[in-house]
Amino acid sequence: MNEDLEKNLNEINKLPGLKRVKEEVKNLLAFLENSKDRKEQGLGDAMPLTYHLIFSGNPGTGKTTVARLLANIYRDLGIIAGGKLIEVTRSDLVVAEKGKTAERAADKFNEAIDNVLFIDEAYTLSNKKDPNDNGQEAIDELLKFMEDYRDRLIVIVAGYETNMKEFIASNAGLASRFKRNIIFENYNDLELYQIFYKLCRDNKYMIANDASSTIKNTCKKIIEITGDKYSNARDLRRFFESCIQIQSVRLNKKESKTKLDLMMIKKEDIENTINNFS
Repeated sequence: MNEDLEKNLNEINKLPGLKRVKEEVKNLLAFLENSKDRKEQGLGDAMPLTYHLIFSGNPGTGKTTVARLLANIYRDLGIIAGGKLIEVTRSDLVVAEKGKTAERAADKFNEAIDNVLFIDEAYTLSNKKDPNDNGQEAIDELLKFMEDYRDRLIVIVAGYETNMKEFIASNAGLASRFKRNIIFENYNDLELYQIFYKLCRDNKYMIANDASSTIKNTCKKIIEITGDKYSNARDLRRFFESCIQIQSVRLNKKESKTKLDLMMIKKEDIENTINNFS
């Protein structure tokens, strides 16, 4: 295993939660390494594997983060020449004028050749209820590119689990090309706690010793407060940013601030933030 591949695999494995995702990546790597060994032993090429993926899950569950790392891994394994993640949504592909969506979509898809195309909220491309909707043009163009550049383009489509099932089932061409669905489960309170600590570490903040249990309780409250609008790591990041603002207000009352002051998040910062969190 080369150094770049090992680094990107480690980045995925260090992410909180995502057990199914990590298992899927592990299985993919095992298959590719086994295929290479078979070829070296004169057993020929392995059965072709579909690299196109469905990422199903709620917002903030790490779909885009994993897609970026997976693009690097595909490159490291020699599956694609590039390693960029080309991110698009419906607004990047669909226009109101008939016949123009295919042209615009083709321009975007061309950028993704030899890389990974990531279509977030891909289910919004299909709108059977509106006969004037042009999303189908983008889907037709996508299928054409997947056929014409089958060895040079990998596509990941992402969105809510139920919506993605309906989206794939709505078109036989989609169903035949997207056969692997990775479920991104919601983060629980312990995983939110781990994400909070990672945000602190990545941004050079520290947590006071007496604040740890408060953060654990706060992560439970975030899930309770947001309810059916729970957006996982997005909510946690929003909480973290608010906490930093609260800390700044507290520090502005001090006449002088040390480096440690600027880094330290205190129990009162956590409590004041969750009391105003919605």
